[in-house]
Amino acid sequence: MKRIVVFAILTMMIYGVQAQNNLGYYPVFSIHDPHFGITFGPQATSFHSDSYDSEFQFGFFLGGSFSLPLSKRFSLEPQLVYSRKGGKGDYYINNFYEGSVRFKLHYLETPLLLNIHTKSVVDIIIGGYTGFLVDTNFDYSTYYYYGYGELDNDQFEKMDLGLITGIGINMPNGKIVLKYSHGLSDVAKDGNAYLFLEGAKNQSFSFSYIGYIR
Repeated sequence: MKRIVVFAILTMMIYGVQAQNNLGYYPVFSIHDPHFGITFGPQATSFHSDSYDSEFQFGFFLGGSFSLPLSKRFSLEPQLVYSRKGGKGDYYINNFYEGSVRFKLHYLETPLLLNIHTKSVVDIIIGGYTGFLVDTNFDYSTYYYYGYGELDNDQFEKMDLGLITGIGINMPNGKIVLKYSHGLSDVAKDGNAYLFLEGAKNQSFSFSYIGYIR
């Protein structure tokens, strides 16, 4: 999965360079006018931690955004999105593999992005987000059976803070965005969640499209 993510990042960078060479700079709608938009896309999510070895799993997000140009080179983009994050990990009993668990954490997030416009269709994106936990569940698999269930939300931190970086390709009526989100807050607070996810923090790679509404 990590190789796929790196390949996707390189592909977007190459596309951006080609866009600079082939299209040049032109006044795209997304830079010069304040406007609302719909943002959505898939994301590969996991936990980063020194003590927890998490694999990436599929997630997604959906929400709205507002583009507010500050100048020809900068614009702010506050968003409100639903985001499903989490991670997958194996568990062992007496050093023997017993199965895997996929944690699914559902957040309402408020990213605030700064778009730095280059002299082309490419934007450099930096920012941060605040996430509010709304639900948690999981599924698990062993050699013999598969199951799923709800988790105790009180065992997880209600708020998640993180940083965002990425690149965007401006289109006449929208934008293609590839970004990385790096959580700064622990996801687990106490109970069984803390025993299994001590020190774990969210991270995600996302590919999205923002469709602007005139």
